[in-house]
Amino acid sequence: MIQLNPDCVVLELEGGNNLPCSVELMTVELLGETSSWMDPEILKNINHGVIVYLRDELGKQLVSFEEFAEVLKQVLKGFGFDLALPQSEVVASARVEKKDIADWLGRKDHGFELMMFQCLRNELSRTLANEPPCVLWIHGLRAYVKNQLGARRWSRKCQDLNDQLIEFIRECFDRNVHSDCSLVVHA
Repeated sequence: MIQLNPDCVVLELEGGNNLPCSVELMTVELLGETSSWMDPEILKNINHGVIVYLRDELGKQLVSFEEFAEVLKQVLKGFGFDLALPQSEVVASARVEKKDIADWLGRKDHGFELMMFQCLRNELSRTLANEPPCVLWIHGLRAYVKNQLGARRWSRKCQDLNDQLIEFIRECFDRNVHSDCSLVVHA
């Protein structure tokens, strides 16, 4: 199992979906325009305070949006800010679409590299065309890369292909998304 980034918590969405989220991104999202006038060092300390409280004091890795917003509000008060945070109706009903990259591109044996990027572009476009999800979660990348290269262990060559795929996915995602949609690429 891959260890969660130290700056992330797992957000519990309605419907039983869980989503690893960066505390920094969630803080900026919740604060909106307010975050742009705050000192980056203060934001960093606020994020650290939220993580310490949730993980160390409460012992939680999995939190609801409401719980995160309340903790953030308390930490903000500790820094001398008294801000009204938005309601969680939009985030709580977020539509998360999980896609296994191997299922998406078909379980082809290695040697498929010439068509892989074109198929990936087509699948991303198709997924984002009609009703874009609030969060597009692509997983299985590590296993897919190892299969494509015929590797038993992760190597520099695997890492290079992994990085190329992530960069390509981000570029395609940015070209296709015209709304508030987030991308998560998970190994």
